Amino acid sequence: MKAEKKSVVIISAILVIAVTATLVLIPLIRRNSGSRYMREDLRNVDNVTLISHCIEINGVKNSVAGFKECVRLGAKAVIVDLCFKKDGTPVISDSYSTADSAETVENLFKTMSDVRYKEIGVYLNIIQLSDLSRLNSLAVVYNILDRVFLIGIDSEHYDLINTDDTIIPFLLDYNFRDSELNALKKGSFTRPDILEKYGATGLVLPSSQISEELVEALNDYGILYIVNVTDESPDMCQTLLKGANNVIVTDIEKASRTMNEWTIEMQKRYKESVDKSIKALSEKEKDNK
Repeated sequence: MKAEKKSVVIISAILVIAVTATLVLIPLIRRNSGSRYMREDLRNVDNVTLISHCIEINGVKNSVAGFKECVRLGAKAVIVDLCFKKDGTPVISDSYSTADSAETVENLFKTMSDVRYKEIGVYLNIIQLSDLSRLNSLAVVYNILDRVFLIGIDSEHYDLINTDDTIIPFLLDYNFRDSELNALKKGSFTRPDILEKYGATGLVLPSSQISEELVEALNDYGILYIVNVTDESPDMCQTLLKGANNVIVTDIEKASRTMNEWTIEMQKRYKESVDKSIKALSEKEKDNK
């Protein structure tokens, strides 16, 4: 009986250790899932723009407070949802039913004109489309036409907006067709005709389609594009390493932390490389003496 009890105790101890190890290691594995990409140098680190979905504050998905919090956490641009009140006033809301109680776009634009946010962009995600003339006027009044964009326009709604409706630049959701990607591989990539057809400024692309070749082609054609990434670690890192600069993230805090860690790693490697070169030169001078 004593031997059996001893065996039970040992087995229980092993199980406790295994469970504890699992609980400790899984978060570490998840945290370091992007670390292997950080071993590579990100050439365009200074040009990376993290575009954050507006952070929910006190149960409200879209607010000026949420915009400010995104910026505080490292976002260079923020996505807010766009709706309109019954009287045509543009508001930041994800539901027409709550539009009357939502904050106005004018309040957001006014905040953007503050010197503290003069470098921050906003992407207005169209939930409900209405007359855009008042929105156009607000963008002009607050002098932010170079920092505000319309998005949320998928292929089923391309016909609902064009340059006759808005002076605010807009980007279309887009998935390159297989024929276009095959043409890219053959070196015969052409500018997507939907840009000219609808007067769009650029494209919103899924990270699954991003490659170094596509990024190079888009840049060569001067096409503005932003990329939806599936997470803030491995997928974001892969997308940036392929040359994309503007990425949409859900967790801006995690994305900023990843970028900070990556920058520190690159700085560390650079310092080690410089120190190594200085040491080699110093030893060479000693040998020459």
